[in-house]
Amino acid sequence: MLTRNSIILTTAALALVALSGCTMLPVSRAPATDGYAERPSPHGSDLFPNWPVPPHEGERLLLHTRHEFEKKVGAGSGTTGAEKVTLSFPDDGVVLDFKWKPVDPSWKLVTQRYDGINNSPRKELAAWVIQRLFLDPEDYVAPFTTAYCVPLADYHARGGEAGPTIEGSQCMLGVGALWMKDITLSIPVLDPVRFNRDYVYAYFLANLNLFTYLVKHHDGREGNFLASKDYARRQVFSIDNGVSFGAGFSRLFYNWFVANWNSTRVPALRVESIDRLRGLKEADITAALGVVSQLERNTEGVYWNVPPGENLDPSRGVRIEGKTLQFGLTDDEIEDVWERIEDLIEDVDDGEIPVF
Repeated sequence: MLTRNSIILTTAALALVALSGCTMLPVSRAPATDGYAERPSPHGSDLFPNWPVPPHEGERLLLHTRHEFEKKVGAGSGTTGAEKVTLSFPDDGVVLDFKWKPVDPSWKLVTQRYDGINNSPRKELAAWVIQRLFLDPEDYVAPFTTAYCVPLADYHARGGEAGPTIEGSQCMLGVGALWMKDITLSIPVLDPVRFNRDYVYAYFLANLNLFTYLVKHHDGREGNFLASKDYARRQVFSIDNGVSFGAGFSRLFYNWFVANWNSTRVPALRVESIDRLRGLKEADITAALGVVSQLERNTEGVYWNVPPGENLDPSRGVRIEGKTLQFGLTDDEIEDVWERIEDLIEDVDDGEIPVF
């Protein structure tokens, strides 16, 4: 039988093997970023060229307007059962695609948290929320993401056979993310030479890396980062953030076999974003990340999204109390985020991380 100690030793051994074969991303701290020849605006007349609708419009449509299912197809070669789902919004005359990833109910039997190692809905939701603290909407790097519970009556009408995710409910819980447009694989994610000469490129890569640093992104597979097809405006997006916010024992479980983006890789960060982080207090982080999504079960047994309320249990990431379902980061995970912010600002002030 595996004991807790043997699991830790086995994980550590795998880590050493993985690190021995892992190619790290190139890092250059060349000071060229303090003097770009030009600093053009990274945004044109269309602030959201890679979004089918602006992020908060997508949020309004999915959570607050009538919509109808159109079709679904496989979402690619991922490992978490994601699907591409098309919804129509007849009152607005809009059709949108979403990535739909169901919550695996079997994880309740293991963790009592509806929270898997490679499928953590609450961490996807927290990643969507945290970027609001230091980026404007046109600079968001994570797509709009929300918890959503599909009524079983609707799901079965489309040929599905799954039962309820949560005992006593009549819906299948999952995470929906707005499907971005005109994006492609970004290989390599970072070109340090271009970063040091191309202000627009640096602008977007710095946004991405600050985000991945703060969420402690630990799944650097190529398919998790997609970039605009517009070469001149190479905005990059982090489309899968479920392996993130590792704290405590969970920090051991992530993708050891790829070069990850949990540290700063770019030559410099944007001073505007650092200054916005300086203005935050730990209470701001707690308020933003303690409850990132809340749903209430109605008389028909279906959970519907409602505004976040008081944190029901800061020591747990998924909280079910009566008719209320909450997702958020634990107090340990939030403390870890705050410490990362403090460490980052200290490194900037000491000159270890340049800014531009």
